[in-house]
Amino acid sequence: MDGAVGRFKFHTHYAFDGNGERFDSSQSVYTSLKPKQFYLTSGFKELAMIMGDTEQSFRKTSDLINHIRYQHENGTPSRTLHDQTKKEGSELFNHLKQKAADFNHNNFNADGFCINPEIPRGSDPILIPMDKIQEVLSEMTSDYNPIELLNNPVKYEEPKQTVNISIDDVTPKRQKENRETPKVTEHKRKYVHDTVTHVESGGKKYVLTGDCTKTCLWLLNAFLLNNCLFGKRLQIFTDGHRALNTAILKHFKWYENKQIILDWFHLCKKFKEELSMAMKGRVLRNEVLDEIMPLLWHGLTKKAISYLENIPASEIKNAEHTQKLIDYLERNTSSIPNYDLRKRLGLRNSSNVGEKMNDLIVSNRQKKNGMSWTKEGSLNLATITTLKINDEYQYWFKNRDVKFKLVA
Repeated sequence: MDGAVGRFKFHTHYAFDGNGERFDSSQSVYTSLKPKQFYLTSGFKELAMIMGDTEQSFRKTSDLINHIRYQHENGTPSRTLHDQTKKEGSELFNHLKQKAADFNHNNFNADGFCINPEIPRGSDPILIPMDKIQEVLSEMTSDYNPIELLNNPVKYEEPKQTVNISIDDVTPKRQKENRETPKVTEHKRKYVHDTVTHVESGGKKYVLTGDCTKTCLWLLNAFLLNNCLFGKRLQIFTDGHRALNTAILKHFKWYENKQIILDWFHLCKKFKEELSMAMKGRVLRNEVLDEIMPLLWHGLTKKAISYLENIPASEIKNAEHTQKLIDYLERNTSSIPNYDLRKRLGLRNSSNVGEKMNDLIVSNRQKKNGMSWTKEGSLNLATITTLKINDEYQYWFKNRDVKFKLVA
């Protein structure tokens, strides 16, 4: 057995009853193991996987726990620790998928569409009263027309009746299938794709991880159902990636009380990058940013598009990139709110919580120099890390189950 105090062996017993039937404790009490495998105690898993593998490499974790246990020669090898962690993560992820299937059965079809008429659609969203919005708006010192500022497609949700959801992909480097030297003409970078979803409501949160957006949305359906969150407003924050937004809208097509919001940081990043390639020099680029970013901050998308269309051709180096920005704004108009007014109302504008979860669950551990991962290895380690973030690891190790509930 591999435990927090070290590796040790113990005897098993067998006996025959009056009918000659054999009782063998090694088979009846414990599950069968393959040669050279060990039973793992909860203390070992907590030490090695939660405190170790999710923070540093398998080799460093192996060295540390063997040093603590004074087992330098006959301790747990790093490769064994890697395999044990991968197996634990696989069992946990399969358990989560089965749990989601149990909740979603007779409630959602394979595409996530609701087939149970008793699940609330959120047809009557609870929003912040208009008089409060107008009161905040009257206190703003702005050069823009108040009617234009209010004429925005993104509504102002009541925080207590809202579920904030951040969804994003994170991509560690994929491990090569073989060690052969690549051809000189080959320049393709290959990555492993994990999807991380952060759910927050009423000051409580939970994190879900999947191997793709579809899997994460399937888990999200089950989680929202288990926590009685359907009926509330689903405020979904993304980086504006077209495929991601399309998948979310398709998945929640049946649900009326939802809204995708384009993260302000990614909107700024998009404009800085495209304008750097579009304008003739840094000075002109900064002048355009100074004019257009206040328009976007106040949700005046049409005015921003008009401004881009009227930039003098003599100042543009590559018109293709300005057109990309125009197409980008037209495509995301329904997701660009009045960020300024939302901030003054105390509402979220950013998916930075989701970005932080990406760092904690995947990037900090899996994106270091020289690291590469298989699809299964990356997902399994990320799944164990979510167990740590959600503070469910002790419950899982003891009961082989998760509560699947929002936690403070």
